This record gives sequence, structure tokens and C-alpha cells, in this order.
Amino acid sequence: MDIERWRSRLPVKRASDGEVIGWTVAHRSHASAPLDEQEEGYLVDAVNPVGITVAQGVPIETAVAHLEERGLASLSAPHWTKAPLPLAPETDLIAPQDDWQWRRVLMTQLDDNRVWIRPAYPSWPERLLEIPLPIPADDILRPDSPADSD
Repeated sequence: MDIERWRSRLPVKRASDGEVIGWTVAHRSHASAPLDEQEEGYLVDAVNPVGITVAQGVPIETAVAHLEERGLASLSAPHWTKAPLPLAPETDLIAPQDDWQWRRVLMTQLDDNRVWIRPAYPSWPERLLEIPLPIPADDILRPDSPADSD
């Protein structure tokens, strides 16, 4: 994610307990313009706690509704990343190599700064492996299969 966009984020908290269920970030068309949330037609992207877009280019109220409905639930869905086989603890997924393949991964833990992932279908050496990624991780993780989009 563009770090300037990430800096524009505002937390969206669940009303019942105050847990952050996602963020609103400036929509890409507004990323270079001065940000004025009171401006008519101001749009945001709703992103889950990891930084992956749940709804794009919507009014703030709609973004909040999407995050209430799908923000935390989207974390349990499988995601895709470029990774070697087998994946090793020291693998830097931020800088994928050309010979790496798309692999399905699952998120296992989350804190304020990192998300841990593991292969969805681990090989024997990967069976206990979890790798931390910095947040936002939308440059590393994809919510859709690469076969469906590229």
C-alpha cells in the first residue's frame, strides 16, 4: 500500500467493544489531492486490519458498513502470495523472486504491526512454520487467486 495513503487511515471500531475492525483510507483518486472529509463526494477505501481492500471508492458510511459486515471475517479467508517451495523462516516475502510460485496462505495471528501467515497446504518442512509480515500487507497478500485476475 502506498504509505501516504496508509497515513490517511482512520480506524473503524466495533461499537460493542471498541475493537478495530478495519480502516478507511483515502481513495486513490484523492490520494494526491488535499484531503477534506467534509467535501461532497469524498470517497474512501475500506481496508481490513491487515490493509487489504474490502470496499473501494465508497462514501465513509458505506465503508463503515462493509467493515462491520466483512472486516474481521475477511481475515479468515485464504489469501495468495508469491513464495518459494518450501517456505523457510528467513524468507523475505516483501521481495519475491521471479521463480517463486503463487501459494495459498492463511493468516494465523495479528497485532498492531504484524500479521503472521502460514502455507494453506504446507509441505512437511513447513508444517509448523509461521512468517510475520509488516502491516499493511496488501503488497504481499492478495485476496483473490492470481488465476482469477492476472
